[in-house]
Amino acid sequence: MVLRIAFRNCFRQRRRSVLTLAAMAGGFALCSLSIGISDGTYLGLIEAFTRDRTGHIQIHGEGYLDRPTLYNTIDDPDRVGETVESLDVVAAWTPRVYSPVLAAAGNKTTGARIVGVLPGREARTTRLRLQVSAGRFLTGRPGLEVMLGHGLAEALGATTGGEVILIGQAADGSIANDVYRVVGIVGDARDPYQRVALYMHLEEAQRFLELGRRVHEVAVVLADASASERVAGQLEGLLTRGPVEVSPWQVVEKAFYRAMQADLQGMWISLGIINLIVAIGVLNTVLMAIMERTREFGVLRALGTRPAAVFLLILVETALLSVLGALVGGVLGVISNTVLAKHGILYPTPVEYGGYVFDRLISMVSFRSVWIPAVLTFSTAVLVSLIPATRAARVAPARAMRTH
Repeated sequence: MVLRIAFRNCFRQRRRSVLTLAAMAGGFALCSLSIGISDGTYLGLIEAFTRDRTGHIQIHGEGYLDRPTLYNTIDDPDRVGETVESLDVVAAWTPRVYSPVLAAAGNKTTGARIVGVLPGREARTTRLRLQVSAGRFLTGRPGLEVMLGHGLAEALGATTGGEVILIGQAADGSIANDVYRVVGIVGDARDPYQRVALYMHLEEAQRFLELGRRVHEVAVVLADASASERVAGQLEGLLTRGPVEVSPWQVVEKAFYRAMQADLQGMWISLGIINLIVAIGVLNTVLMAIMERTREFGVLRALGTRPAAVFLLILVETALLSVLGALVGGVLGVISNTVLAKHGILYPTPVEYGGYVFDRLISMVSFRSVWIPAVLTFSTAVLVSLIPATRAARVAPARAMRTH
């Protein structure tokens, strides 16, 4: 009976109820859109740098992330690889070698960074093969061939088919030097990482730097990116032999992760402001309804209706309005997120963030972008109705019946 009466009362003042529903639905849709845009932007960004470079987890020698040096290596990468492959959640892994060198082509010289990779494993682990903009990818056999990052190629004036002279320091203290043929150009001018990157076969890099079988890094990609911290903890427990560190992408990209967390806090503040505005509208509606129905509540109390029943009636009315508002807002939010996920909004000027360039604002549809606004809308509406409902329940029957 309370539910039936509450439903009838919701539409006694149709204009006011419609305006309240519109406020709730609008607040729900804005919350849903904010969460969708945040998730779409950051998940896209995380997917970009984890699948382009870092992987979801990285394994290094102890202290390498804080102070990367040629001599801080993983001495037994095959054992590390076997341990990594023993976990079902691991999709792929690849070893790497890094070292600064001096690169020269023609009459131009600049600093570069060797990135030694296993072409087959790297192609399965990251999207490096897809980033080749000119020439070809490295072959599976080690040889005197390299790929240059786009910015490095421009600095050297090098093109595919040309030669590059590399000079650096080997791990045994000798001078490492050799001449390599450029077989590919990677990336574009907008990627700062490709201003110094010089890719060569892992075994050739190990020979050039006199590293033997040692590597500096093992990058791991997971089937479930959200499990990176948990799996990193598992691997750290399994890799007990040798001083190695296992770091999820949240540690590897520490600066980005902190910036993302700060931005997410800003999003929650925005959601709080939106819900505060909706709460004020709902409170105004409920207060006006109670003031207009004071005589009605007096009659109900005089007929023997308990204060708890009056209190419950107000809460149910507000809850019904919030449910209807959430349904409408949910439809609007899903439609908006779907459109933005498919088409996005082009930025007037592309934005560079963490070495990645974004030319459009995108969103995504997820369960999170629906249930969080639903909970916020319902709980906010019910909470702000507690004071008016308490006031209505405490009304004195005789005094209320004299109210006009």
